[in-house]
Amino acid sequence: MGITLLGIVLLPLGLVWATNPVRLLQLAFVSAIFEAGAAFLFGSFGLQPALVPGLIFVTYVCAQYALGMRYSGEGQVLRTMTPLIGLLVYAVLSILFLPQAFQGRIMVWPQRPDLLDPGYVPLSFTSGNVTQTLYLALYAMVAICAALLVTRPGFRHLSLLRAYLLGGYLVIGITFWDFAYRVAHVPFPAALVYSNPNWAIVDQSLGPVPRIQATFSEPAALAFYLSGLFFCCLWLNAKGRRIMRVDILLILSIFAMLLSTSTTGLLTLVAGFPMMIAFAALSGNTAAIGRLLKKGSMLAIAGIVIVGPLLILVPSLQNAVNEVVTSTLSKGDSESYEERSGLDGAAIGTLTQTDGLGVGWGSFRASSLIPGLSANGGIFGLLMVLALAWQVTGLMRRAGRQNHEHPGNAVLDGFGAALCGQLAAALVSAPTISDIAFYLQLGCVTGTAARMLQESRSVKNFTIKQSNSAILAESRNKGGSFA
Repeated sequence: MGITLLGIVLLPLGLVWATNPVRLLQLAFVSAIFEAGAAFLFGSFGLQPALVPGLIFVTYVCAQYALGMRYSGEGQVLRTMTPLIGLLVYAVLSILFLPQAFQGRIMVWPQRPDLLDPGYVPLSFTSGNVTQTLYLALYAMVAICAALLVTRPGFRHLSLLRAYLLGGYLVIGITFWDFAYRVAHVPFPAALVYSNPNWAIVDQSLGPVPRIQATFSEPAALAFYLSGLFFCCLWLNAKGRRIMRVDILLILSIFAMLLSTSTTGLLTLVAGFPMMIAFAALSGNTAAIGRLLKKGSMLAIAGIVIVGPLLILVPSLQNAVNEVVTSTLSKGDSESYEERSGLDGAAIGTLTQTDGLGVGWGSFRASSLIPGLSANGGIFGLLMVLALAWQVTGLMRRAGRQNHEHPGNAVLDGFGAALCGQLAAALVSAPTISDIAFYLQLGCVTGTAARMLQESRSVKNFTIKQSNSAILAESRNKGGSFA
């Protein structure tokens, strides 16, 4: 066992704030950006930095329950999170029975292919089944505990949104730093940010254009995080919210996404504005549509004014842009795309081979989210994910409709949009969602919406009691004057 520099920083902070769960959640949001780093090393396994405050936070909430404390919105939270709990239970049962039931009869792509001879292998129980299920259990616990905490009366909901946006600023700053390192050889702490032995980090490029990954394992992982940040900032701008200058952060996130040269990120940028405008139109929010169109026009004009002269003054930049555009447009004809499509097809094919049961959680590493869920969780896993999305979105709609003046609406707007952006990116190029920030956002959205509903009911009950008291007093006064 060893501790890295990240662990040396995070562990004392986590212990100092061990009785301050809000600080622990804020620390988890900020440290979640170091996905390719490790806080502790256990042989070839590295503990992600965000899990240090995350584990301390879960321990704090569980200890409170052991001491008899209860949260006012726990009923609503647990009902909403039931599909996530169901998915976890099925994942545990699946690794106990399915790899043995179909052993040797189905070919799967393992979590860690052989570096010398990568390829499909016969299905069997492996360490990947255990580690992936443990990760799911931990992420589910983090989401549920975060949801329970934010139902507390007087909770400062915006403090968590600010922590996430602060992490976004840090990611973008490190992205530009990584770009300077790759282009101008500015010193960069690669040994620190890539300290997790679980990841094989390689420098990637498109011809003369370096592909930037910042603190993540690959450009696609950076694009996944930035997709959530981009959607979050875009929708907060559309709703007219001014939190930590999200207008500036939106522009910076676009530039950082372009530096990643990830197809996933570029697709998110292209689809983001139309998706937000369509959502605003469906919800009847004309003010949001106007702000989105204004922001899009300003960004387009700024892009032309800034990029146009650069392309003229620096001809090599035009060649680099052409390289990125050509690579993106020809992605469908590349060998990597065919390989990824083949993986996804094989993953979905396991459904028919297992009668819809799947091959066991963590047995098949697909290329994107839906095929991965299909292979590992079967039809039941897909249904649980759909049910969870339905439950959470329904809870958010009811909360926003019944308590539209609550400060927690900013959390629903920001984190709700971030969840949508990350899900959109995962549908394109993520075999599973392993970013703890995603599950923290899920918990914050669920708990905030539950608290808003509870407060709206309390206000209604108080208003009804006041009305009844006023009517009773008025009737007594009338009766007294008549007598």
